[in-house]
Amino acid sequence: MKDLVCGMEVNEDTGHMSKYKGKKYAFCSPVCKKRFDREPEKYVKE
Repeated sequence: MKDLVCGMEVNEDTGHMSKYKGKKYAFCSPVCKKRFDREPEKYVKE
C-alpha cells in the first residue's frame, strides 16, 4: 500500500491508518496521517 502523502510503500499494519469515504489508507508516520486527515480530498483522486 502506498502512503498518499509522501509516496512511500507501507504495510497495512503500520498503525497509522485513516478511513475516508469507506476506504482505508495507511501512512508511514503520524505526520503524514495528520496531513491526510486535514485535507483528504487533496490526496485522494476519485
